Amino acid sequence: MGDAEDDSLGTRTLRGMLWAYGSYVGGRLLVLLSTVVLARLLTPADFGIVALALVFTAFLETLSDLGLTQALMLVEDEEQLLRKADSVWSASVLIALVLAAVVAALGPVASDFFHEPKLVAVMPVLGLNFLLRALGSTHYALAQKRLHFRARAQAELADVLVRGGIGIALAVAGAGVWSIVLGYTVGTLAMTAALWLLVPWRPRIRLKLEDLSGMIAFGGALTAVGIIGAVLGATDDLIVGKVLGTTQLGLYNIAYRLPELLIMNLSLVAGQVLFPAMATLPRDSLPDAFLRALRYTLIVGLPLTVGLGILAEPFLVTTFGEKWRDAAEAMQVMALWTLMAPIGIIIGTAYKSLGRADILLKLAIPQAVILVPAIILVAHHGIVLVAACQAAVALSFTCLALVVAKRVLVLRWSDIWAALWPPTTAAAAMAAALLLISSRGWNDVVTLIAALLVGGLVYVVALWLVARESIRYLLATAFPGRAGDALAGGARR
Repeated sequence: MGDAEDDSLGTRTLRGMLWAYGSYVGGRLLVLLSTVVLARLLTPADFGIVALALVFTAFLETLSDLGLTQALMLVEDEEQLLRKADSVWSASVLIALVLAAVVAALGPVASDFFHEPKLVAVMPVLGLNFLLRALGSTHYALAQKRLHFRARAQAELADVLVRGGIGIALAVAGAGVWSIVLGYTVGTLAMTAALWLLVPWRPRIRLKLEDLSGMIAFGGALTAVGIIGAVLGATDDLIVGKVLGTTQLGLYNIAYRLPELLIMNLSLVAGQVLFPAMATLPRDSLPDAFLRALRYTLIVGLPLTVGLGILAEPFLVTTFGEKWRDAAEAMQVMALWTLMAPIGIIIGTAYKSLGRADILLKLAIPQAVILVPAIILVAHHGIVLVAACQAAVALSFTCLALVVAKRVLVLRWSDIWAALWPPTTAAAAMAAALLLISSRGWNDVVTLIAALLVGGLVYVVALWLVARESIRYLLATAFPGRAGDALAGGARR
């Protein structure tokens, strides 16, 4: 692949990230708005009941397609891709039918374990999401493979709008926990319908083992990583719900849901764009792509992390109401946990692009072995210590993953520091401004408004001073024709 072709792919990839980020930000703002409305209409216990049900569905979701849709990213021949896609779709739907039945059967078991009768009816409805999502998951993967993020973004927007609209309408009508459950399910249906309309591919029922045989090893490793990730993600909810009850679980759910919504999912968007792009790069181009992706992802993720960590209490009280104030301290700690997401996801994307999902598995196993007993030990002390366990383990293993990535990609520490220091320096300046404002003793609303305005301005100015060429490259890519090709070269510095 020549330099011009690399530049074209790099520009298309970054433009795909910008489109994905833009649609993501719009969608997440709508999700945040609907969450704010629901949080004011419902109780922490309502959120806690749904979180208990999602403990089971999130774990089983890792088995939804055995990683086969992600394995499609590594298929280069178009004819072979379409043939394999038929088998992947058929396998995904079959697996989803089984999982939906399992979730329904687990309803009474979960109800008895948590002493929550509503779970008997809630879980079968949430289980339908497996089938609804499977019907469109291969369409989603093909759009990702081809970097067609407009179709994917429009489908996700349909999900957000329908989920929020249905949820709020039902909450106003007094449906309680069902406003969240039915909104979630109908939103998934809307997203799948949109994918069928927007992605020009129609599956045939075809389940050939020869189509899947080369993908199962890669997909199986990703599935194993997903299972461990689900254990890590569900253990805290499971233990908090059992030990502290649904009200505390509802507070804890909001404490990690907002950082996850605003920061971690943003990093997942970057990973979904970068994986198919990195998979097409020659081996010697991957280190540079990794470093550039790391820098641009942190430019977006770090200020959000700093903002949530410092402004958690005024943000929660102003937007969600006084009844959620007790979640603020846990949310500050969870912001530190999500700080690791931008780094960890980019590292994992590089491993997957090399076909080395086994490295992710080797790192995930000891992480689970350490985290689960730690949460069990501290759970009775409250949700803040549970959050602290999550943050400490995530920090430790992200640093370890970065050390491994340095060796696998043959990088120097100076290369990594060159990618990290501009967004880190700008975020530190922003943190100083936010801490100064939050110490003034103003009421929550005034503190939040002042901090957003001043903190945002400080971050932009500081970033411009330390990473001017990176900003220019982002602007040139987002708005082609407004800057010369020389700007693209400057991004490599």
